[in-house]
Amino acid sequence: MKVADAKIPLPTVTVGIPVFNGARYIRQAIESVLAQTFADYELLISDNASVDGTAAICHEYAANDGRIKFVQQEKNQGPFWNLKFVTERATGRLLVWLAHDDALHRLFIEECVAYLDRNPRAVMVSGDFRIVDESGNQVAMEILQTIREDIPWVKRCSQFFHYPIFSNVFYAFYGMIRADACKAVLSKVKEPSYMSQIELPVLARLATMGEITSLPTALRDYRRVSTSLYHSEMNSLSRKSMFAKSITQAGHISRLIIDQLSVLLCSHYSLVRKLGVLFRVGTYYCVKLSEITFGRRRSRR
Repeated sequence: MKVADAKIPLPTVTVGIPVFNGARYIRQAIESVLAQTFADYELLISDNASVDGTAAICHEYAANDGRIKFVQQEKNQGPFWNLKFVTERATGRLLVWLAHDDALHRLFIEECVAYLDRNPRAVMVSGDFRIVDESGNQVAMEILQTIREDIPWVKRCSQFFHYPIFSNVFYAFYGMIRADACKAVLSKVKEPSYMSQIELPVLARLATMGEITSLPTALRDYRRVSTSLYHSEMNSLSRKSMFAKSITQAGHISRLIIDQLSVLLCSHYSLVRKLGVLFRVGTYYCVKLSEITFGRRRSRR
């Protein structure tokens, strides 16, 4: 009689790090995961054919901890592809995306898992963010006050259906997500021309699947560096002529807004809910435009 092989239990959480040329900071990112108080996780790192020392660092950590899975891609297939790769390969029921130059605070996984386990209607949860510079010094705090749990979801959800030029809710993208919802969403999002604001189409779709909440505590460091993907894209854009730059930016913003509205209108929300969100979004734009106009008039005096 043969004894069936015991199945290896799947981890509760997958932390996915899609990286390209991240040798300067990736040790800090990995160490922040290893320092978590919640230990039932896998750390999945996908190196998008880096040409610095990223792979050697990741191999070193993977050799010493069985929870770390490292994949070295043969060629660079772009940041969106790499984000999808770590998402599709995730085996945990919960997922966290971690940029190679960011860091999780020790209680991040424990606090987020506990919240999602006791709130089945929630699809995503985030904490607040400590913004740090290239040396790790705090330069700001991002407090996600507008999506706290004490705000009814019927009001909170509208935050995810406007282009948040003046809002910090896009940081919620870097929280913890139910993996099945995340995989379903990324399968529907088209690869963007620019990765900047990729958070918006993802968050809009997640908001139609469940609630998104922020916890009133800082749980993550978000690093602002001159070599980030955002700055690289902005530098590329700055080399265009003023006319070409304006056309590109206008097209990018228009596509984001149209996408958000399309997601809302095609969602399972009731007609009353859709109209309520549209009203709040319209009010938001009117208020912000009036503030900009009034501010400009005051500055001219």
